[in-house]
Parts: sequence; C-alpha cells; structure tokens
Amino acid sequence: MSRPVSSRATTVSALLIITSLLAWSAKEAESAGRMRSWSIMQDGTPFLKYYVQAGLTAAYLGELIPPLNSTQSTFGQTKLFAFNVTEGQDATSRLLGSMRGYTVQASATPDYHSVEVEVLEYNDGSLNGTISLQGIVTVGKTNEIAVVGGTGDFRGIRGYAVISFISSSDTLAIYYHELFVN
Repeated sequence: MSRPVSSRATTVSALLIITSLLAWSAKEAESAGRMRSWSIMQDGTPFLKYYVQAGLTAAYLGELIPPLNSTQSTFGQTKLFAFNVTEGQDATSRLLGSMRGYTVQASATPDYHSVEVEVLEYNDGSLNGTISLQGIVTVGKTNEIAVVGGTGDFRGIRGYAVISFISSSDTLAIYYHELFVN
C-alpha cells in the first residue's frame, strides 16, 4: 500500500528540518567545546598571556579631554591609546596584535584610579579576534579587570584579566596581561 504524495512530502520536509537542526547543533557543540577548552585549568593556568608595550609619547597616548580642574588634580582627564601587544617582554618580540581604548581619571587623589576600557585585537596564527576588557586600574599596581566579550575565535568569552606593571622608561611602560576565562 503506497502513501499519498502529501504524506511523502511531509516526511521529506521533516527529514530536511531534522538534518538542518542536527548540523546546527553540531556546529554549536563544536563552538561550546572550543570555549570549554579555554576554561581556567585546574592548576590555575591562564588562557592567554601577552605583553602590552605602552608608548608614553604623543604618538601613542593622546589627551582627549583635559582635567576638569587642572590646578588641583587630573580628575576627569580622558586619554585615548593604541599600544602594541607582543609575545615577550622585549618590544622587538613577536607582534600578536594591538590594545586600543581609553582611560578616564576617576580619582582626585594622588593614587590615580582610572576607568579603563580596552579592546585587544589578537592574532597569533591559531586564534584570531578581539577581546573586550574593562575595569578600574591604578597606575603602577597589579590590577584585575573584567573580560566582557569578544569576536571571532573569542565570541562569547567572559572572565577576568590580571594586569601587572613590569617596568617603564621615559618612552615606554611594559605591562603583562594574563586572561582567565570561564
């Protein structure tokens, strides 16, 4: 006994829908698996480590908004930045990308607390995309800020970053970043 044509068409449509859903689920599972592999390791190993070469000259760090009251503090001063990101501490080590963003001086006291928003543009040959970070930083101290998202291979990333001051000269300050994600 043969089935009516409309019944066969419904079965074929259902199979196409199921196949599409399975393909989509496989892609989502692959993406989720990749994110799981980025999770903080049991031993506390960071997911990503790099150095930021913070140029201190006008070509790298430009004042966008002057302090609200420049005679008493730098409160409100806003600066834009674009720094190189390298694999090693030396400025000539392998370039991995750039760090761009801005800081707003959020303290009228000499401790220099700033609100900082950063976008890491990263490409080491195996991972490629951007990571967004933000938080309160204090110049010359070790800071912890939030990892709030990303694009490309870092889509959906969340966690935190530990930023450590390494050294500085008249023209360059070096920071070490360790990113931990969950």
